[in-house]
Amino acid sequence: MSSDSGIKDGFAKTKGYGRIHYREIGSGPALMLMHTNGASAHQYDIIAPLLAKHFRVISWDMPGHGDSDRITRHYTMEDHAKALAALMTALKIKAAHISGASVGGTLTVAFASLFPTRTLTAVPVETPCRNDEEWGAAWHHVEGNFGLPRQTIPQIKERVAVVDAALEQRWNIDRCKAGAWAMVDVMWGIRGFNTPAAAKKIKKPMMVVYGRKGPTIALGNRLTGANPKAKLTVMENSGHFPMLDEPSAFAAMYIKFCGGK
Repeated sequence: MSSDSGIKDGFAKTKGYGRIHYREIGSGPALMLMHTNGASAHQYDIIAPLLAKHFRVISWDMPGHGDSDRITRHYTMEDHAKALAALMTALKIKAAHISGASVGGTLTVAFASLFPTRTLTAVPVETPCRNDEEWGAAWHHVEGNFGLPRQTIPQIKERVAVVDAALEQRWNIDRCKAGAWAMVDVMWGIRGFNTPAAAKKIKKPMMVVYGRKGPTIALGNRLTGANPKAKLTVMENSGHFPMLDEPSAFAAMYIKFCGGK
């Protein structure tokens, strides 16, 4: 199957992680893109065609999300990273540029620390770096955000700069597909993962990206402090979703840092 943008849908059977849905376009070095919590591979539909001349762009539905198989137990960030490795193996990809936003950023750090030989570059975006005490203090907000899947346009506008009817529909389709339990389970996975400690282990080129208007930049120094060699990029007109807020600039950032073909 393919969309009007030329992006093709695919399913890969993986060992231990079930069937994983992904979307793909372009050719060249592989660029694996990981969505935010409650979203899907469709989150990168705007920027994927902009990158297609430089990379083989693959966005996935993480386990428990989109059209990938449901999860029936708690998944740690390490579990999700191993699922991504299983997808790459199924697609015969030895190594790739790895990037994702929010939980996708946490997974980028987890993957690059666990699978250094399969990582070309690591680009974690809007990656949360709270400690357990800070997560505990924010947990009521976390459950309010992810425990009730469907959101209104005003609620979405609190997090995304421009929201139209199409984005609202996609947003709620994806959140309802994932469901409250899977989304909250992702947050427990982030809460239980020491992102700065994992970032410290990464030796491959890394760029840490934050949106100036996003909720994670205040603690961004924890990630760059753990890995001082990482390049820091701040997107001035973005919040927590740079791929939606500044798609052209976001794509250009990848091309410049990762090189492409």
